[in-house]
Amino acid sequence: MRRDHEAPPDIEDAKFDGWAENRLGDVEHDTELGKKMGKDAIRLARGEMSEEEFHEKYHEQVKNEFGVDDRPTKPEGFDDE
Repeated sequence: MRRDHEAPPDIEDAKFDGWAENRLGDVEHDTELGKKMGKDAIRLARGEMSEEEFHEKYHEQVKNEFGVDDRPTKPEGFDDE
């Protein structure tokens, strides 16, 4: 996997998906999930979504992909089933 620390294109730019695929292409996990989470992580950092919204949006997908959701971003009071 390339780790050149190059700044990504803006998430609204059509080039973002190609940039992300280039970096995620050799991982064995769902690259579409990685791209979606990457875009929303940027939205989270910009203040365009809350940690709770981010966690809730991806909780089930992360559990399905990895078998567990141990992300350190779990909002306080969020109950896992």
